[in-house]
Order: sequence, then C-alpha cells, then structure tokens
Amino acid sequence: MKQFIDRILSAFETIAIIAAATALLLIMFSITIDAFGRYFLNSPLQGQYEFTSLYLMVILTFLGMPKIQALGGHIAVPLFQGLISSIPGRPVERIIFLMSAAAFSYITWMTGIEALEKIAHRTTTFGAIQFPTYLSYCWVPVGTALITLRLLFQSVWPPEPHTGPEPDV
Repeated sequence: MKQFIDRILSAFETIAIIAAATALLLIMFSITIDAFGRYFLNSPLQGQYEFTSLYLMVILTFLGMPKIQALGGHIAVPLFQGLISSIPGRPVERIIFLMSAAAFSYITWMTGIEALEKIAHRTTTFGAIQFPTYLSYCWVPVGTALITLRLLFQSVWPPEPHTGPEPDV
C-alpha cells in the first residue's frame, strides 16, 4: 500500500516539478529576450514582467514545493533532529507532518475558494495587455494540495532520517 500511494504521489509531483522547471526556463528565456530587445533593438518584450510575475513565478514556487518535500530538500534545523528521530514510533515527526498538513490544507481550501471566485469573475490586469489573472490563481491550490497529500503520507510513513550529503534538488 505504501509503495502504491508513493508511486501515485511521485507521479503527480514529477509532473508538477517538470512544470516548475519549464516555468524557470521560460522565465530565463523571456528575461533574456526582453533584455536583448530592450537594449539592442530598442523594443522590449511587451507583457514580459506581468507574465513572469503573474504566471511563471507562481507555477515555479507552488508546483516545486511537493517534490522538494518528498526529497527532503526544504530548509531544516538539525539541532535536535537526531534526538527527535531516535524516539520509537517517531511521534514528534508525525505530529509536525500532521500540523504542516493541516496548515497547507487550510491554505489549499482558502486559495481554492479564491481561485473559483476569480474564475467566476474572469479577472484581468489593467493596461495595454490585459492578462487573465484568474488563471494564475489556480496554481496555488494545486501545489498546496499536492504538498498536503505528501505531508499526510509522511505523517503515516515518516521518511528515514537524512544522513550524509545534501540531496540533489
């Protein structure tokens, strides 16, 4: 059962991290094109700032979180980690995962409601190029829902304590 659930979660996390990596590449590409056009052709890429800040940064941030959590790549303070992980049954870690899952599930719920409201109103930006901002609100609940599921999984089956070099993320 553990491996089956982990495989399903990992599949969704892999799709999410690929989307996040693609967003990062698009950020780099669009900024390069904008800078080239601005300084060499005197014609900047219209809407690059809005597209990057409203879409790509949201995708990069929130779709990258679940896979990073699965890999153990988030910032941790290892001061008492050895002591905490040596307690039989690892109750402290399970409680931390459950509390984190509760926080992220609340964020998922609230941002999901907000995303549905924005979709219903079809919100856009003001300006020469009116970007549909309601689409950018969808990525936050997707990413936080995935990390909530990962944290719930880790509260039932805590990952082994990390020893050795830092994970490659």
